[in-house]
Amino acid sequence: MDRSPTIRTFRAPDTRAALAAVKAALGPDAVIVSTRSIPRTLLRPAEVEVTAALAPPEPPPAPAPAAQQQEPAPALESALAGELAALRAALAEARQELRRVSRETRTSQQLLLDPAAARVYDELAEAGVEPALAEELVRQARSRGAGGGADTVLGEVHALLATRLRVARAPWLRGGARVVAFIGPTGVGKTTTLAKIAARTVIESRRKVALITVDTYRVGASDQIARYGEILGAPTFIARDREELLRAVTRCADADLVLIDTAGRSTSEAVAQQAESIRTIPGLQMHLVVSAAAGSRELAAVAERYRSLAPERVIVSKVDEAAAPGGILSALVRLDRPVSCIANGQRVPEDLHAVEELDLLDLVLGSRRRERAAAAGGR
Repeated sequence: MDRSPTIRTFRAPDTRAALAAVKAALGPDAVIVSTRSIPRTLLRPAEVEVTAALAPPEPPPAPAPAAQQQEPAPALESALAGELAALRAALAEARQELRRVSRETRTSQQLLLDPAAARVYDELAEAGVEPALAEELVRQARSRGAGGGADTVLGEVHALLATRLRVARAPWLRGGARVVAFIGPTGVGKTTTLAKIAARTVIESRRKVALITVDTYRVGASDQIARYGEILGAPTFIARDREELLRAVTRCADADLVLIDTAGRSTSEAVAQQAESIRTIPGLQMHLVVSAAAGSRELAAVAERYRSLAPERVIVSKVDEAAAPGGILSALVRLDRPVSCIANGQRVPEDLHAVEELDLLDLVLGSRRRERAAAAGGR
């Protein structure tokens, strides 16, 4: 028979709710192994996490003669299992701390950074920030007079990022550009982003939308746009060349917002040719869609490939798929363009959000680091 204890983890908005969940699932004999606070992120509210253990019940003993029957011994296995789990958790935490100190020591020696700056560098790298950018930020923080410990350095990095990360009006809000084109690599979610923006424009802003696709390369691309248009009651057009594109835009004269989908292209030359055709439209605003899940190296390459096209805005997609979304900094600092919205899922239109400065700081630093930086004096 399996005698191993039952160990489960529960999350709830507060401690009382978490303990109630433990009691409901494991009963009053459950042993609390550990608790920790889960900080708020861009995609998730703050929570409390409780790990609890409960050993399976002992099998009933064989009946003893009446003269030898005794009161049952207290069940100690559950308590022992809880203590063992706590010891294992403490050991894992100690190992993690040892690895962190070792990593910071190597960073300090290799980059000639003081220990506090080395710790912030490693935190930024862990968040996905490109190593060269992480080093640049901590060195600038020190050169700006940030003394003291790691939190002080992080506070100055926070202030530096606040000057580099800019936001812009979401495309579906009134007062923005009338004709918007979406460019970017294959697979970043341009068509889904277009559909989300179109839906928000129709549902929230109560404005008319028209959809145009110049993506005649991808199988089913025009059918996908047509389906979105049918659902939203929006006219849709396919443009195979510059002349058809101009005629399509002309036919959208009564639309409040015209959204143009493009094909993902793999070479700088193909990207430039496509953009040249799109740029013939008067008043067009170009939004570059980048995936937060791509990683800093790929995002840096995307920025270099599209920078010559001078897109006016950046849209960050697939935030929910990014293990370390700080890599978006690689694209944003190279493009020097504001972010207009953030996408974090496939639902249309729920998983698209207007963006504020704190959202971007949370995305790059993580909410816990951003809060530490703000407490240390970062803007």
